[in-house]
Amino acid sequence: MIPDALEIPLAINLIAVSIGALGGAIRAGDDERTDIFGLLLLAAVMGFGGGLVRDILLGNLPPAVLRDPAYILCVLGAAAVGMAFLYYLRKLGPVLWVLDALTIGLFACVGANAALVAGLDLAPAVLIGTLASVGGLILADLLQGRPSSILYSGPPNAVAGLAGALIYAVLYPVAGALVTTVAAVAVTFAVRLSGPLLNVTVPQPRKKAYELDLKLRAKAKDRKQRKAGPRKP
Repeated sequence: MIPDALEIPLAINLIAVSIGALGGAIRAGDDERTDIFGLLLLAAVMGFGGGLVRDILLGNLPPAVLRDPAYILCVLGAAAVGMAFLYYLRKLGPVLWVLDALTIGLFACVGANAALVAGLDLAPAVLIGTLASVGGLILADLLQGRPSSILYSGPPNAVAGLAGALIYAVLYPVAGALVTTVAAVAVTFAVRLSGPLLNVTVPQPRKKAYELDLKLRAKAKDRKQRKAGPRKP
């Protein structure tokens, strides 16, 4: 018999929102056209996005981020830190990779946990955890008019979220809340940081199909030449 899903403490939810909002503030600072309101909006989108996607899919309305003022205070605090130290934060590339991976991992755990608490099975719980992990990123891309980064070759953001959500959903019946969350975030870290550290990218189906087509054409041409025999001088 599977026990009840683990409840992730509010503190972990707030940490996820704060780190996501800080990433949104830094992202806004990369665009010279963004004003203070734009920075606040991107911080809110990156901080709230995962929770909004999760709660809308689960029918948990109004979303948790709008029911508890602590979430809004976390976003405002992270946005203020981002504005005050933007120059220095933008120069901390490796630190930002870590923050990005941590955000994805925490939102994957929070999303999967909420789905399990709602009584969903493993597969839909993993799906919701994955969507929650990259929900803020997708919404931020839409607001900035960018092609969504999870759709194109690049760091394995969505794959990292999928891995974290899967580990969380698999371990929750047998491990404690802390162990489950730490393990899921650790796996997310490993997958996400493999991008910048090892130049790992998600395979492109079209590129693979093109390479396969070239290989098959070359083999067909070679067979044709062999059947034709050597050319006469």
